[in-house]
Amino acid sequence: MANEEEVTWPYTNAPYLGIRLKNPSGLEYPLDGEELVMIDTGFSGEILLPKSVYEDLEFNMWEEPEPDEFVLGDGSTVYLIAAHGYILIPKLHLAPFSIRVHRIYEEEKDTDEIIIGVRFAKRFRLLLDGPANKVHVLQDTVKF
Repeated sequence: MANEEEVTWPYTNAPYLGIRLKNPSGLEYPLDGEELVMIDTGFSGEILLPKSVYEDLEFNMWEEPEPDEFVLGDGSTVYLIAAHGYILIPKLHLAPFSIRVHRIYEEEKDTDEIIIGVRFAKRFRLLLDGPANKVHVLQDTVKF
């Protein structure tokens, strides 16, 4: 496990985590440090990428043959292309987490930012500290 230092990220209009992505061949984004990505409890998957990031990391090399189907809050359906990848959380100093990476199938509905979903966030006990504008990871609760 990581050391017991406080592990936090900003929480302004939405909660964020600092991550780095890795494809199965070892290509990483960003190359150094971490990318702040929004935690979206309305997305039930693990991570959703913009098409540009998905293609830059060559996740198309590891795509599943069929897209995954997700039902939105309004009852409509969206199809997401799925591939295998990894998330690293540099501040936690842990081994990479194996994940299912998604991107939106329909290009006109592409997202412009990386989104962490509930399936990945459930691996942690997160404290959303509104008054301090921080997201805390309670490290004794990390699940692989």
